[in-house]
Amino acid sequence: MSFSTVNWLLIVVGYLLAFFTSLHIVLQRREPTATMAWILGIVLIPYLGVLVYVLIGRRRLNRQLRRRRAQATAIEPRLASALVDDEDLLTGEQRPMLARAEVNILARLSSRVGCRWPTVGNKVTLIVDAEQTYAALEQAIEAAQHHVHFQFYIFQPDDTGRRFRELLVRKARAGVQVRVLTDGVGSWGIEDFLQPLVQVGGQHAQFQPVGRLSRHWHPNLRNHRKVVVVDGSVAFAGGCNIGDEYTGRRRPASYWRDTHLRIEGPAVTHVQEVFADDWFFAAGEEPDERSWFPENPARGEAMVHIVASGPDSDPPPIQRIFFAAVSSATERIYLTTPYFAPDQALLMALETAAMRGVDVRLLLPQKSDAPLILHAGRSYYQELLGSGIRIYEYERGILHAKTMVVDRTWATVGSANMDMRSFRLNFEINAAIYGAAFADQLTAVFEHDLRLAHEIRSEELRNKPPLQQFAESLARILSPML
Repeated sequence: MSFSTVNWLLIVVGYLLAFFTSLHIVLQRREPTATMAWILGIVLIPYLGVLVYVLIGRRRLNRQLRRRRAQATAIEPRLASALVDDEDLLTGEQRPMLARAEVNILARLSSRVGCRWPTVGNKVTLIVDAEQTYAALEQAIEAAQHHVHFQFYIFQPDDTGRRFRELLVRKARAGVQVRVLTDGVGSWGIEDFLQPLVQVGGQHAQFQPVGRLSRHWHPNLRNHRKVVVVDGSVAFAGGCNIGDEYTGRRRPASYWRDTHLRIEGPAVTHVQEVFADDWFFAAGEEPDERSWFPENPARGEAMVHIVASGPDSDPPPIQRIFFAAVSSATERIYLTTPYFAPDQALLMALETAAMRGVDVRLLLPQKSDAPLILHAGRSYYQELLGSGIRIYEYERGILHAKTMVVDRTWATVGSANMDMRSFRLNFEINAAIYGAAFADQLTAVFEHDLRLAHEIRSEELRNKPPLQQFAESLARILSPML
């Protein structure tokens, strides 16, 4: 067979692969922008494009997700006695908040897509930055009497990781049940590091571990949650992972700006439910409803909705709730996110809010650990500014907080970024807090962060070098594939 014949054969086979892979993408009915981005990449570079799609492009593995849903169904009877899924919970003196039209709309939507109603009587403590988060976690874990459930996307085997490992080892030796859940990609290679915990009776499980390859495993379906539950009565959720870089100890990352929550009250039960579902999926252990789900009486006055989202949820809850919150705004939208690559609907909702007079401000990173998403986000700046949105880039260090405030009515802190990976691919958890008290507190933090940021002006964008403009446009095209 001649060299030219081999070349032609490779070309024909490549484009046949591209054709059938493109057909598969079309039949998935994903977002048009993502569909076109994948097809374009596959047609232009058939063999490489098909390989990349096989590795990271398939959004849903039905068999894997059916297994996860089946497991969630299996533990549901054990959770039923501990969980309240009824609007009637919000009665008496605690019901006036729900009577407000804008709150009622968001609560009803959230309950529809997030499955459960918000709970009242919670105490929510806002924690700014990793060091404060770590100190609060240590204090709660030290006080644990029955169990510590410790779940993070990234758990680094460094000084900070050892600090928590040794604390968990001490508690396990003292008879406390310690369960650590890490993501197989985010915390790859952590098994040996956690052996001292396992040796004293603690448990460690990985969410879709890399070493356990099968046709069901997929690198894209990651567990991005950061959750700690202590004795079923205190919970933590937010954006902080475990590692030295989050405290600014590792260069060149420098200072990391993050946000986390400490929650007490009935909402803890719903955070525990999310952990129980993930733990059962990864470790196969069914929760004990009595010890895992104690009664959680009122600890404060906050109305809190815990929303879990992932590729096993359709429609995607967090994406829908963000859209509804933005669309309902009448005064202000203050959004902080490290990764900004929104879908067209959310982009239009933000722009429309600004056009009708809402004060819309975005706090985004100046430097990032994900340069492609950083450039993709900047490609939206011109049209956002044109609609009246104000954009700031955080200058002090790495921005990693994921928060939003809408009016003085609603605010959220969690693990979800403003991008399609968080909305469609990752397993995420956010806490939405209703009411002026928390909204004002988070607004004050946002305004403080703005003093450490640079406001983007239209004239700056007009002077961008052509090569930078091209890089940002290319990143925008590729962002739906990530």
